[in-house]
Amino acid sequence: MTPAQGIRISSAVILALLSGMASWLLLTLVRAAGGSYPVISWLGLVPLVAVIVLVLVLSWQVRRYVRGADPSRPRPSPQRARSTLVGAQAAALGGAALVGWYTANALAHLPNADVPGERTQLLWGLAHAVVALALSASGFVGQAWCRIPPTEHGDDDDGAVPDGDLAYG
Repeated sequence: MTPAQGIRISSAVILALLSGMASWLLLTLVRAAGGSYPVISWLGLVPLVAVIVLVLVLSWQVRRYVRGADPSRPRPSPQRARSTLVGAQAAALGGAALVGWYTANALAHLPNADVPGERTQLLWGLAHAVVALALSASGFVGQAWCRIPPTEHGDDDDGAVPDGDLAYG
């Protein structure tokens, strides 16, 4: 990966698979040692949804500036645009890791899904995995929105990076 390419979807998929396998192993070891699985509740969805909204709102602001949609608005600082890009990339990878964790949790409850409590944990694990997938997707969308389009003349007079590089990255 070069800074101009950003995070690739294949990297997120590999991270989700590795996270899922490591989580499954950890949960199996905890259960074998006599421990219980962590409880998953609806409360865990709140911060995930909040981060999704935050990433999309901040990335949209950078996108509006890059596209020149509202010239009356002040230019975002390069540090803020870079932070937005890094936050979007962190959301893409963090969401992928959480997809693996929550999927492993759901799969751990699958063998006992006939028990109401286990079925509830299975469903909450799947719901969290879906929202974590949305978090990862929002990170990729945010990364795309921070992409600077190529300039017509190839010059850097306006501070833009040619060839569709990522904003300030």
